[in-house]
Amino acid sequence: MKRTLLYKFVYCIGRLAFPRAKTVRESGEPDSPGIYVCNHAGIRGPAMMTLYYERPHRTWTISYTLDRSKCANFAFHDFFCGESRKHKGAWRVLSKAVGFIMPRLFASGDVIPLYHDKNVVKTVRQTLSALENGEDVVIFAESPVRFSEYVHELQTGFADIGYLYHLKTGKKLKFYPVYVEKKNRAIAVASPVEYDPSVPMREQRAAIASAVRDGIDRMARGLGEHKPVPFLPERWYKAYGKYENDLNSYWKLFE
Repeated sequence: MKRTLLYKFVYCIGRLAFPRAKTVRESGEPDSPGIYVCNHAGIRGPAMMTLYYERPHRTWTISYTLDRSKCANFAFHDFFCGESRKHKGAWRVLSKAVGFIMPRLFASGDVIPLYHDKNVVKTVRQTLSALENGEDVVIFAESPVRFSEYVHELQTGFADIGYLYHLKTGKKLKFYPVYVEKKNRAIAVASPVEYDPSVPMREQRAAIASAVRDGIDRMARGLGEHKPVPFLPERWYKAYGKYENDLNSYWKLFE
């Protein structure tokens, strides 16, 4: 994909802000494309995977970041936890700046829009296409529900890609837990969890998500001392805590 000047500029700034990270694998180099489920850690997860993950890949990004009519409102609530702020007008202005830049930035990035409505079929099609083309797919699947200091509970829907990929190709898709950490300059990849076509999808969806979550947590604990960065800051829970177990209502804030 042709990179815009904006993309190249932000990419260079990112390389200055995030020193080079090394990918370390628990089980050696993969022989096929897979799904890489990564901790978010604020901006760190997406930034470091974009900058330093060495294999060809595409990344799921929530569709609001690509929608010029919705991105500013999404940034106000999700990036800046705007309802928890004083001087909300100033945060609205900052959110509008993000809403102007981010859709233009991501338009030239290797991203797959993630939809939370009937358009999710577009997400699935692009994801399967990327995998068939030999590209890995990077996913940030954490939910607001806290699990440990290193990772939150994962939303389970991503596991369905295993069923759909097997249905289309006959191959068993692997899901790799990934923990990204700036201080240790690490992209730590755990041994994969493989989709099992002999088990009904509804029965293994939660099991895959739990196993991936545990893999992320294990890789985090195996790194050197560092301060974990949570998926969501405490101020999010103070202002949006009612959505912790009700993400469908949270998404409606941006429609």
